[in-house]
Amino acid sequence: MTRVYGGASANIANSHSTARMLEALGMPSDRVHVVHPGVDVERFQPQIDASDIRARFGSDGRAILLSVGRLQRRKGHDLAIEAIGRLGSSVPLTYLIAGDGAERGRLEALVAQHRLQDRVHFLGELSARDLPRYYAACDIFLLPNRIDEGDVEGFGMVFLEAAAAGRPTIGGRSGGVPEAMLDRETGVLVSGTDIGELAAAIHDLASSPEKRHAMGVAGRERVCRAFTWERAAAEVSAVHVAVASRAHRATGQ
Repeated sequence: MTRVYGGASANIANSHSTARMLEALGMPSDRVHVVHPGVDVERFQPQIDASDIRARFGSDGRAILLSVGRLQRRKGHDLAIEAIGRLGSSVPLTYLIAGDGAERGRLEALVAQHRLQDRVHFLGELSARDLPRYYAACDIFLLPNRIDEGDVEGFGMVFLEAAAAGRPTIGGRSGGVPEAMLDRETGVLVSGTDIGELAAAIHDLASSPEKRHAMGVAGRERVCRAFTWERAAAEVSAVHVAVASRAHRATGQ
């Protein structure tokens, strides 16, 4: 891996966190360029009709929490389940888990242990058509990621997708996630290891429609302004131009 990166004229990192990892491998900082990913703000948006999903999972006034991603330890699904178990009946909510992976069996056992089968639902892999609808249906997007044996969230595209859908987010304060969302503005950052802290964050947002709305609006405005694919493409193009220019100067052409 180090040989591949070291032989590249330029390395594009998806976050400043990833860039620091490349520099720690010995990559010169002038050959590491941060280009944050973008999000399709037309595909993910608050106005999508998701009334059928809300009727199925939130018709009794429950706040709908959503996680999207592979079921891996570092994603923090287990912490979310533990936090919901700790909240008990203090706040009515439903937790939807979209995605599949090696952790599913352990997570299902954790749900059974806490007797949360009526509050936590495993959706499996969602189709490309349904994914935007579930973002629009939820009240809070939740993925309390953490570093697990060196495995880390490089950026967190799902946080941009949720923000584009106008939804507040709760994410872990590790890897590139603090760049994908703004703490106390578009969502809430947590340690990803403290059940009580996460439970408090869920309770706070689930109990305050006004706060959820304000964070959702701020998140949508931020991604429309700073995280479009047009912006990302222009930044990658600028890196290509710079690399080509250096090559021409080196060869005298």
